[in-house]
Amino acid sequence: MSSPIVPPNVLRTRLAGGQRAIGTMVAEFRQPAVMRILANAGFDFVIVDAEHGPFGPETTADLCRAALADGITPIVRVPAADYVPIAQALDGGAQGVMVPRIRGIDDARDAAAIATYPPAGRRGSALGRGHTGFRSGDVAEAMAAMNAERIVMIQIETLSALEACEEIAALDGVDVLFVGPNDLSIALGVPGQLDHPLVEAAIERVAAACRSTGRWSALQMNTVSSAVRWAPRVNIMSHSAEIGMLQTAATVAVAAVRNAT
Repeated sequence: MSSPIVPPNVLRTRLAGGQRAIGTMVAEFRQPAVMRILANAGFDFVIVDAEHGPFGPETTADLCRAALADGITPIVRVPAADYVPIAQALDGGAQGVMVPRIRGIDDARDAAAIATYPPAGRRGSALGRGHTGFRSGDVAEAMAAMNAERIVMIQIETLSALEACEEIAALDGVDVLFVGPNDLSIALGVPGQLDHPLVEAAIERVAAACRSTGRWSALQMNTVSSAVRWAPRVNIMSHSAEIGMLQTAATVAVAAVRNAT
């Protein structure tokens, strides 16, 4: 079902069409213009990091609304699988949430329910906010449309979530299993070794769970070479963050100019 007050989710449309999706994180920059810059670069989505980043609900909403205006899907990584941050992010304009520190199927089920309107979930209704462009309309129609457009990403970064990934992928309301390889490597006892066989096997296990249940698999990789290597094996690749890309490009440029002869 569609609603004239609910914007389409370009990331969901791309994925539903069988296309690879490429995104990045915004971890520090609070200027909404960063969304236009990333959209111009060709990214399909941006994850606003409200878990590790310095973003409150007002800044998060500003960034999400800028992303929507620039045709790039805003996803918010919320601080925890709790009602208030998930509801605030979605009402503020996010078209999806990434939920961290999931311990197992109960956490994942609860996160999906919070992000979903009744009768399938328990999200509270408040129209005329950022998620509807400050427009109001038919409540039942809008809720159904937002349920159809929103994306719930469950992070797989703990051992208990990894062990339950097949069950989590089968849950109604869950769209994406997103591997956080750094935290997962720590949980596996090989901190920072993203190319360790244990980490690679875990990524493959999550991707297989998604394929078997019709969900989408996602992965964060911070180098171009690692992103290129893994991109064909997952549906969604998140590459680096705005601060990482700026620092990498700036370091290369400074070194080249300083060493010019």
